[in-house]
Amino acid sequence: MEIMEFRIGESVFSTTVSGVFTVIGYDVTLDSYIVQASDMLSPPFNTPRDNILKINSELTDRIRNETLAEVEQLAQEENEPKLVSRYTPEQILQAKAREIVIKPLHEAKKVTKAVKIQAMKRLEIGQSVLNDLLARYRRWPNWESLVPGISGRMKGATRFDQDIEDLIAIAAKEDHTGPGGTVQAVINGVRGRCLAQNKKPPSDATIRRRYNQISAREALAKDKGVKAARDKFDTFDHGSSTTHALELIHADNSPLDCHAIDPVTGKWLGRPNLTIIVDDHTSSYLGFALTFRYPSRNTLADAMFMAVNPKDALLAEFGLSSAFFWIQYGAAERYRVDGGGDLNAKTALAALAKHNIAPEPRLRPQSGGKVERGIGKINPLFMQRLRGAIASNRKMARGEDPQSMAVYSLTDLFILIITQICIWHECPGDDGKTPNQKWISSFGIHDGVVKIPRTLKDPLQFWIDILHEQHVRVRREGILTLELLYEVGPYKNRVGEPVRVKLDYNNLHRAWVEFEGRWVEIKLKNPDLIPKSMWEWNIQKKTGLPPGQLTIAGLLSLNEQRELMKGLITKGERRRLEEANELQSRVITSLSPPADQISKDITPSTDANSAPQQRGPTPPMMGDDDL
Repeated sequence: MEIMEFRIGESVFSTTVSGVFTVIGYDVTLDSYIVQASDMLSPPFNTPRDNILKINSELTDRIRNETLAEVEQLAQEENEPKLVSRYTPEQILQAKAREIVIKPLHEAKKVTKAVKIQAMKRLEIGQSVLNDLLARYRRWPNWESLVPGISGRMKGATRFDQDIEDLIAIAAKEDHTGPGGTVQAVINGVRGRCLAQNKKPPSDATIRRRYNQISAREALAKDKGVKAARDKFDTFDHGSSTTHALELIHADNSPLDCHAIDPVTGKWLGRPNLTIIVDDHTSSYLGFALTFRYPSRNTLADAMFMAVNPKDALLAEFGLSSAFFWIQYGAAERYRVDGGGDLNAKTALAALAKHNIAPEPRLRPQSGGKVERGIGKINPLFMQRLRGAIASNRKMARGEDPQSMAVYSLTDLFILIITQICIWHECPGDDGKTPNQKWISSFGIHDGVVKIPRTLKDPLQFWIDILHEQHVRVRREGILTLELLYEVGPYKNRVGEPVRVKLDYNNLHRAWVEFEGRWVEIKLKNPDLIPKSMWEWNIQKKTGLPPGQLTIAGLLSLNEQRELMKGLITKGERRRLEEANELQSRVITSLSPPADQISKDITPSTDANSAPQQRGPTPPMMGDDDL
């Protein structure tokens, strides 16, 4: 080819870039041509005069002729009859990919274990499958011997249209009625409906199997409800899928599969309750709570408080920092639990939403199981190996007494759970990665940038937000809730104002009252008379008499009071009696004559037999009827 001047629209080659280009202009200032690729995908660019070559007409004619010949040959091949391959394109590709790995093993004089392991990793198969492929290739050294099989139809699956399914459902509902209803009636009904719609009916066995499934679903729906039937027979195409740590967490409660004892007396105390927080993406534990209290929002608050905080101080508190490490902590993006009331309490959900943790319900059964498996790694796999262990829902053997075998206190079990969590975080899963490795892949140093888990500004306020709250009003003597009197705190001289109060059920000697968007601690007024925990306080209240009922001594005093009241004259009654006596005296005095007049009217008499003088009119005598 000869270098020469080029005109606009002429096709050229470039000495530096592959492809065919078109001259679209000339830059006088740079003494270069402006060219653009013929596919128009890349923008135009300047190139020096010496970097472009004119395309020879003989070369273009030869390319044209070769292209026309290739097109004609392809057209002839399209018209020729072709053999239909019994393999799908996917099977052929996979078989040839297998041959690339299996053929060197076939040709090698000796196959070592390391070579086999490498081949298994490349093909993503097990050792038994690799040995089978190698044996098949040795019998027939061709890629067809390595063609994978195609999964057949699963048992119970059908290949007919949904219209046939609907006809079977209609026949099962309409034809199998009354005492004389039989499966054969359903079969005849399906065949008749298919004949009317000009459709090929399924076999009798298929109709019978379909009818059994329909009847089993209806029976379960009548026995346990439509939801139970849907959970058993319906399929679910969605679940939970996460891409990084702390994207989704789960929480749940379970009794611990081990009895605890009193560390002082050695007496049996029972099975504590375990509340755990599990990360979905890494299958790691973020926190837990172990207590004898029933599961509640307070136990959830304890577990969440551990989850959002680093564990270095916790391990140091129990002397575990030298041999164990627990790197998981932080605030999650989403929070998923089942329908338990303690895990879905309004204060808990409000606290999570306040701190940008979105609560969401668990869709049963397709999005569950993560936290249950987390509990299973602690309970069946570890706790049931300890002394005093007891499996849930297990029939006790005669003479078996796990309570008498218990040797661990609540603190001992708490420490053992921490150690088991640290050990589990170093156990790889199906993908070959440990929970710690998955966690480090989400956080740590990546491309020179340090990524750390999201934390909360004030974890203590978050913990208080989850606790159960009371709505009361400020009294003159303080803040009274649940028969506990606390100081007024910041609400001094604000009697009658409504307030929100949070109690710490582990320590009733303190509480928190909301003031200007934050929780302010207030003290109990009479801590010497009130036990520290809510459990003890409830027991103390329940062991006494009901409110208003008197003791034996009180009843005896009541009887004495009743007798005293019978002879007791009150001041008012005494005053009324005195006033009545005074009035009566005045009346008698006014009606009685003076004392001197009485002395004049009375004269002495010497006749002892003389009768007193008659005063007033003479009474009538007997016989004086005419008077």
